[in-house]
Amino acid sequence: MTIALDPHLYRDFDWYQRERFSVWSNQWLMFCSESEVADDGSYVAAEIADFPVVVARRPGGELVGFLNVCPHRAGPILWPGQGVTGNLVCRYHGWAFNWGGDLVSARDFGDSPDLCPEQRSLTTIDVASWCGMVFIRIGEGTSSLMDDLGGLPAVVEQFPVDKFRFVRRMVRTLECNWKTYVDNYLEGYHVQLIHPSLTRALDMRTYRVSVPEDGYCHHTCDTTEGSPSGGAWLFRYPNLALNIYADGMNVERIIPVGANRTHVVYDYYSESGSESDIEAMLAMSNVVLDEDQAMCEQVQRAIDSGAYRGGPLSPKHEIAVAWFQKRLVDEVH
Repeated sequence: MTIALDPHLYRDFDWYQRERFSVWSNQWLMFCSESEVADDGSYVAAEIADFPVVVARRPGGELVGFLNVCPHRAGPILWPGQGVTGNLVCRYHGWAFNWGGDLVSARDFGDSPDLCPEQRSLTTIDVASWCGMVFIRIGEGTSSLMDDLGGLPAVVEQFPVDKFRFVRRMVRTLECNWKTYVDNYLEGYHVQLIHPSLTRALDMRTYRVSVPEDGYCHHTCDTTEGSPSGGAWLFRYPNLALNIYADGMNVERIIPVGANRTHVVYDYYSESGSESDIEAMLAMSNVVLDEDQAMCEQVQRAIDSGAYRGGPLSPKHEIAVAWFQKRLVDEVH
C-alpha cells in the first residue's frame, strides 16, 4: 500500500527551498502566452517559484529570457508586468545590456580595471514555445522542450488547438502549499463529493486517470447525454494543467508563492472569441474552482494543525497522486 507524502513537506520552508532548486529550476515551465510577447520589444516579467524572470522578443523576432536581476546590485531590468521596451537597462543604477544579456555600459564606472564585462552579464535562461505557450527553463539542461513534452503534443493535437486564441487571464491566490492543489487535480476520487455540476455532466463510472510512460497525467471520462464538458484533462509535471474542449481550452499554472501560498493562473483560449462564449467558459470553470479552492485550503489547515499523519493512496483512484509524489521526492536532494 502506497502512503501519501509526509505532511511535513507541505509546510516546511527548508523543503520548499530545496524544491525550488531541484525541481522548479530544472524543468521546462510554462511562463506566458505567446501572444503577450508577439511584437518586437514586448516582454513579460514575473516571478515563478520566487525566481524573477523576464521573457522578451528582441528586435528581429527571437524570444530571449533572463533572470530579471542586475549583476551589479540585484535591481530589476524590467519592472514586473507586461509592456514594450527598446532596451535592457537596470531600473536601479542604469547599467545597460544588449539583447544577448552582455554588459554594454556600467554607468559612471569609467574604465575601472575591476569591471570585467564577461563576468557582469545577465543570467540567460532557455526559452521555447509550443501551442501558443511560452516555456522557460531556469537551470541548465540538455533536452529540448519538444523532447521533454514526450507524447503530450500528440494528445493535444487531436483538438483544433491551432484555432484557439488567448482571450482572458484570471489569477487566484490559494492559502495552501502548491502540492496540495496538484494532488487534488491529479485524482477524480473527490469529484462526486464536492463537484455536483461536474458529476451531472460526467458518467463517473467511466472516470479514469492514467500516467503514460513519458510523464504526463491524462484524465478520461465519458459525458452524459447533451453535456458540453467532453474533452481532455491533462497534467504535465510539475505544475501545468491543460483542460481542452472542442471550442477552447483553459490552461492552469500552479505557482508556489512561498511554502504556504499558491497562485493558480488560468489562461483562457477560445476559438470564437465572442464575449458570451468567454463568459460562459469562465462561469463554468469558476464554479469548479470555488469548490476546489475551499477544499484545498481546508486540507492545508488540517495539515498545518499537525492532526494529519499521511494516509494510504487508493490503487484505483490515486495512481497519478502516487506518481507525482514519488517523482517529486526522487528529484529533491
